[in-house]
Amino acid sequence: MKKQGQHKHGGKDGLFTIAFWQFMAFILLILFIWLNEVVDIAALWFGAEPGQPNFFRGCVLTVMVFVVAVVTVGHTYMQQKQVIKGLLTVCADCRKIRVNNEMWEQLDQYISDHSLALISHGLCPHCFEKAQQEIQQASRAKKPER
Repeated sequence: MKKQGQHKHGGKDGLFTIAFWQFMAFILLILFIWLNEVVDIAALWFGAEPGQPNFFRGCVLTVMVFVVAVVTVGHTYMQQKQVIKGLLTVCADCRKIRVNNEMWEQLDQYISDHSLALISHGLCPHCFEKAQQEIQQASRAKKPER
């Protein structure tokens, strides 16, 4: 049975698709390198003097593209780990997030630990108005009556 959040190929949702299309782009680059070695695209398209295929150059460029592909897909994987996904259970009262069955964590701490997001605090207009009313009520309660 497939777990929620798992792709049919075993990876996390989205990561497999991203890695697949990145890999396909690098395969296209490698195919273009070898097509250029065999056909000499500059001579074909721009009328340059045709040259002999250089298989050593093709191999070196292929290895370089492969190294860049590994770094790129690896970097994407590391960035994808920082994306919060799935269903998060948030306490309706204190707004803590359930990390596991026995542990709850403050929302802002959880987001800081599991994403690249920076947290800033503020008040929405409704809460701001409510806070102002509470302050006014508290100040009225403190004033001595004459």
